[in-house]
Amino acid sequence: MSHPLSLFLRIAVALPLVVSACAPAGDTSGRSEEDRRAIAEASLAFSAAYMAGDTVALGALYTEDAVLMPPNRNVEGNAQIRAYFAPAEGRRQVGHQLTSERLLVDGDLAIDMGTWSSITQREGEEPRTSSERYLVVWQRQGDGSWKIAWDAWHWPRPNQ
Repeated sequence: MSHPLSLFLRIAVALPLVVSACAPAGDTSGRSEEDRRAIAEASLAFSAAYMAGDTVALGALYTEDAVLMPPNRNVEGNAQIRAYFAPAEGRRQVGHQLTSERLLVDGDLAIDMGTWSSITQREGEEPRTSSERYLVVWQRQGDGSWKIAWDAWHWPRPNQ
């Protein structure tokens, strides 16, 4: 069985090529636009749940076997992902936003690449803003909703 990271990398490399080679010019089906809106709404729901510290809502946005790949670590499975996002004591999430720069949808998979921005505040300190890159692979579910199957990002550079 392939390692999830190996599969993720193969998809991340191959999907843009497949989508650009196979996508019909001027797709008029409307499905792609519906998918884009649904993924954008799910991204907004992610930020809202993260800011609220709602790990149940966050977990609902991931597949049961999702892989979260923060720098230098793998967090596998929905339960571990919920635990990873549990709010830290003395720290609150003041703001969060995902800004998609490229979204490629191919059937039941979508690759979303962009920038995340976060504003956090530790007890007794001024809020701190940080931002960096992310790459998310979304998977369409049987009910038509989109959930995160793989989620990877960079930490901000030390000078930020």
